[in-house]
Amino acid sequence: MRGTYMLLEACRILGTGVRVVVASSSYAYLRSNQPYDVSKACADMIARSYALTYDLPVAVTRLANVYGGGDLNFSRLIPATARALVEGERPEIRSDGTPERDYVYVEDAVEAYLLVGASLERPDLRGRAWNAGGGAPTAVADIVRRLITASGRRLEPEIQGLGGPRDEIDRQWLDSSAIRAELGWSPRRTLDEGLASTYGWYERELANLGTRV
Repeated sequence: MRGTYMLLEACRILGTGVRVVVASSSYAYLRSNQPYDVSKACADMIARSYALTYDLPVAVTRLANVYGGGDLNFSRLIPATARALVEGERPEIRSDGTPERDYVYVEDAVEAYLLVGASLERPDLRGRAWNAGGGAPTAVADIVRRLITASGRRLEPEIQGLGGPRDEIDRQWLDSSAIRAELGWSPRRTLDEGLASTYGWYERELANLGTRV
């Protein structure tokens, strides 16, 4: 929150030639008392307040779960699944596999950011918050099985959990109709295309990095 405020204040002082796109998330919609969720919601509100109070060219993006090559956070579902498959191991699902989330491929996410940044030339679009996602929820188990298909492996996931993650909404996705209608953005890649590209990256790069990064 402090970092967001200081950056926005610096942009306000500098004045012309500055445009700011703040990376918020779907957590801004949740009524949560977790520090991460609260910090995202606060940064989101501070950013939009600068647009409305100082006419600063600021907008907010609230993206679905972004996935793609280059993500080495192996506590996350898609990187962990891809690494397991590259190693020939059964992917692990820590829930019962039924929780559903919205996903957007990283290159589509970049295109959304660039379009939102370009939109700030229009004063009437400053202070807007834009959702960008795939538009439909997909179950965790389905994501894992689609990655298995992309890998060409004959494996079944190891489902370890009962129910969904603690303190999380079981089924969530974003309504991206505004950014589609007003800025012309929509995902260029289907989920299967994005997952196939993502798996290809891990298959190529983990051998170079060492599979146990």
